[in-house]
Amino acid sequence: MMLTVKGEDRRMASAIGIYAILFVLTNFVNKYVLSVLEFKYPTVFQGWQTLVGFIVLRLLVITKHVPAMLTDTQRSDWVRWIPGMMLFAGSVYSGSKGLANLPVPVFFALQNLSSVIVCGVQMIITQTLIIYNRPLMYFELTSFFTYCMMMLTVISSVVIIHSDPQFNQQGYIWVGLHIVFTGGLQIYSKLSTGRLQASSLEKLYCNYIYCIILFAPSSYLIGDALEAASFPYLYFSKFWFGCILSGVFGVLLSLHSINLQEKESGPVNFAKVQGCSKILASFLSYLVFSDFYTANFAMWILINLLAGLSVEDSQLCTTDKEDSEDSSHYNGTGTFPPTSRHNVLFEDYIKDDKDYIDDFTGPDDL
Repeated sequence: MMLTVKGEDRRMASAIGIYAILFVLTNFVNKYVLSVLEFKYPTVFQGWQTLVGFIVLRLLVITKHVPAMLTDTQRSDWVRWIPGMMLFAGSVYSGSKGLANLPVPVFFALQNLSSVIVCGVQMIITQTLIIYNRPLMYFELTSFFTYCMMMLTVISSVVIIHSDPQFNQQGYIWVGLHIVFTGGLQIYSKLSTGRLQASSLEKLYCNYIYCIILFAPSSYLIGDALEAASFPYLYFSKFWFGCILSGVFGVLLSLHSINLQEKESGPVNFAKVQGCSKILASFLSYLVFSDFYTANFAMWILINLLAGLSVEDSQLCTTDKEDSEDSSHYNGTGTFPPTSRHNVLFEDYIKDDKDYIDDFTGPDDL
């Protein structure tokens, strides 16, 4: 028994280590191409990355390393997921523009605001259910400590912007859009849970297809394709290696993230792993890239990243292990086993006694 536990711990540690390495490599290669080489044509860059992701997924399907996709999914499911595709496209486009103009630690720190948005929406939905006397037994989703960490994340983000010695207005505007798109995508993904039969891998596959269809013509309409043709490093090997590695590392990171969330660890653990990976990448970026930091500026970035760990932990914490096992026995009749507890952004809710009225069907009732 002890050998089995140790084996599982080693496998988990290995999976977390691989994720951290892919996270650092993906963001560093993207930063190198976007900032060091100054390839600031997001429709071309993101179109290339999503094309590589699509090709890699197709090869994995052909070689049967992943199951066939889009076979048993109804067309109505993909119509419902179109807003998710649009939010994904907006997130990657604005994210590349933001990362190109801001230091890596600043980009990661401000990303934590998307977690604050998701937490805020959770609390609003919960309070709305209480105000309108919905048949929901309320429990405290967010502790006082997490409220404080949310406020600290917001305050530190504002201080970071005002204390940036290399303030770039365009970069902060784009990262603000990135925060909105990313938070919206997380919220919509949670709201669509239970309503869409598609797996996370199939959603990622559709996101790639949508981005290819969107960015290919947009690169010509916006003029990015024509400007990229005169890019000074276009025929340099370092540019091509950077582009190829950015696409490969990006899709591997996405696949490993899905695997880590659904198979290796729960959503709470993944949030912590992602937050720690941000801290690691931020520290290493100080050694790799030539950005200027003051002591006050660096201190507030660190405070933000540490506070963001608590915010992400709260907004993704839906169940503990026993509750997760209970929820897997949902019988499709609108009832759950006793003591099952779930996040209010999902379509299943709390039930703690037999007198509970179970006529609530989810976010569509709001």
